Amino acid sequence: MPEQHDVVELLTADHRQVQELFDGYRTAGDPGQRRRLVERITVEVVRHSVAEEAHLYPTVRTALPDGDQVADEEIEELIQAERILADLDALDPRDREFDPLVRRLMDVVSMHIRGEEDLVFPELRERLTPEELLALGLRVGETTAAARAAAPLSPEEGPGPGRTLADRVRKQLTGRGR
Repeated sequence: MPEQHDVVELLTADHRQVQELFDGYRTAGDPGQRRRLVERITVEVVRHSVAEEAHLYPTVRTALPDGDQVADEEIEELIQAERILADLDALDPRDREFDPLVRRLMDVVSMHIRGEEDLVFPELRERLTPEELLALGLRVGETTAAARAAAPLSPEEGPGPGRTLADRVRKQLTGRGR
């Protein structure tokens, strides 16, 4: 059973983990190391997206006065991030388009993080009880734990049409694509 944290603490920790991976990318010089970091970023962003889509955004829709709009905007940012990840999946890290695309990904993910941490999380803290935040954190934590316990992607699940790493991770976690 995952350690219990409220949803804000849990998702903020996810944000910091992805930011640390971005920091690692910024200092990586080796193309192989950069590819591995982008693959780790892909897994973490998709895992985070799946947990938020399943648990956080349904709550945002009902708890916040403009919840539908907020949830739709945040989900759109996650979709945009996954599109960039799919584009990166098709590129060699030595390709001149690779680094600018990673910077674009960093911008999109940073915008997503700011939106949640500056708007969504404070409003949830205002509108939900500590018990509700803990219960939501438990559901997100269970999804995260299940995602981390899932069998690693096998080599035969390699890329193909519509088979980017992001697609494969999402399918593994949800049983379906985006």
